Amino acid sequence: MKLKLLVLLSVTLGIISQLAAPVSATAQYSQNIVGYINLVIQPGNNFIANQLSGPGNNNTLSNILQGSFQGGVPQGTTFTKWSSSQLQFLPLATYDQTTGWSINYDLTFGEGGLLHTSSAFTNTFVGTVWTGWNGQYPFNTPLVSGNGLFLLSCYLPLGNATFFDVVGRAPEDGDYVKTFNALTQLETITTYNGNTDTWNHGVPLLAVGQSAFFGLGVGPAPEPASAALVGVGVLVLALLRRQRRQ
Repeated sequence: MKLKLLVLLSVTLGIISQLAAPVSATAQYSQNIVGYINLVIQPGNNFIANQLSGPGNNNTLSNILQGSFQGGVPQGTTFTKWSSSQLQFLPLATYDQTTGWSINYDLTFGEGGLLHTSSAFTNTFVGTVWTGWNGQYPFNTPLVSGNGLFLLSCYLPLGNATFFDVVGRAPEDGDYVKTFNALTQLETITTYNGNTDTWNHGVPLLAVGQSAFFGLGVGPAPEPASAALVGVGVLVLALLRRQRRQ
């Protein structure tokens, strides 16, 4: 709670908060709630979030993913989003340093995306905080309705965002969260037990700039709690196998 309040205070007081997380980020904000988030992108897979609305509310890849250090977005970097209705990733967008993104996806509040790159770089997200925030915590999180498998993020750049912060409700029996550590390229799945009010592999928390898979109303995930993830294709196959078994 204190860490969340610290980050929210940083929005209005203009202080800098440094957060240790699987996807490292530092955030700085000015008094008019316009600022930036420096998100460190690791080699391999990164489940990212865009928690600031870009200039002119333009949150397309060409506007939010350019990179600020180490030469910007590396050649051949790919990005995709998850379709909860189709239970599959959308076609890959590939970055060319001359022509830009092959598909100019939009990534906005509450969404998540999978970014794969060959080398590390730091991307700077510049813009404004979600206008639905009234300056208080807890905030009125938009409810994620329906059952299924969703790739989600917190609307606000909170440190240690909880299940409620992301989904807008308390967890129910069998709900699970699959987080991914970009530094180690390992995933962790934790499932909620409504009878004991516990998570079997730790309380799921998201860092600034991080997204994760949320299985809502579909029963516990059968995969191991922690496993290596090599390439986008492995993740796709695992998720599709999970859905076919239901």
